[in-house]
Amino acid sequence: MSAIRTGIWNYFRASSVAPLYVDLGGTRFHYSEAPEQIAYPYCVFNIFDEVRDSTFDLEFEDVSIQLDYYSDESSPDECDDGIADILVMFDYADLTIVGYTCLQLVRAFVFDPVKIQPDNAWQGIVRYDLLIQKN
Repeated sequence: MSAIRTGIWNYFRASSVAPLYVDLGGTRFHYSEAPEQIAYPYCVFNIFDEVRDSTFDLEFEDVSIQLDYYSDESSPDECDDGIADILVMFDYADLTIVGYTCLQLVRAFVFDPVKIQPDNAWQGIVRYDLLIQKN
């Protein structure tokens, strides 16, 4: 749903003094996939169990949001810092989502950085549960 994507993006953009925003230069935050040849570090977010207006038949909907942080440093330290910055920015964030009320955004889990191939980069993952209610 574009409303959730837009809500996450707008929340990120409105936090221009937050460490995550600064780390990513305000521009290396992407939905679904990053462009090729992107500078590190960068973050990609995905949404699972998206709400469809035609199927909204509950009082609320639970949506999973995953943020993947990537670093090409030789150690996982920058990735660890990026994960910490994600937690500072998004733990219990009050997202503005058009047509919905954000009831809560709660961290579900964090995966410590792992080395991924073929990029030889570090990837850390944070997943959230977003509880929203249709207005």
